[in-house]
Amino acid sequence: MSLGIPKSNFYFIEANFSDIILEVRNGANGLQSDARTIRKTIVFHDFSKMTCIEILDESCREVELYWYDWYEDNQQLIMKFHAHYHPDGTPKEITVYDPFHIQTDTYRGPNESFRELNQILEFIRLRQLTLRK
Repeated sequence: MSLGIPKSNFYFIEANFSDIILEVRNGANGLQSDARTIRKTIVFHDFSKMTCIEILDESCREVELYWYDWYEDNQQLIMKFHAHYHPDGTPKEITVYDPFHIQTDTYRGPNESFRELNQILEFIRLRQLTLRK
């Protein structure tokens, strides 16, 4: 079932966010894309990386589930932006934020504002601009 979000256009993303993105690589976590799953790795100018996985609803080609995981260049987690449901039996304190949630090493909560990859990248752009000052 679709989240009502169009699949990401990584050509647009690479061009529109060239001030923060060094490159967009095919594949994520050692796996390549297939007919239903888009897998990309975004490398930022500060060498942090975001693995992007989008599973598409086959009936409308919109995003059904996604995982955008952002890590420092040393693999330390910065933030995860997820839209998926946890399996039955998962504790209520985890499932309460399904499907849209944000996670760090110390925080898990709802994601009301940054639901599409373009919005997430705008957030990262603002964060990186404030860190440069």
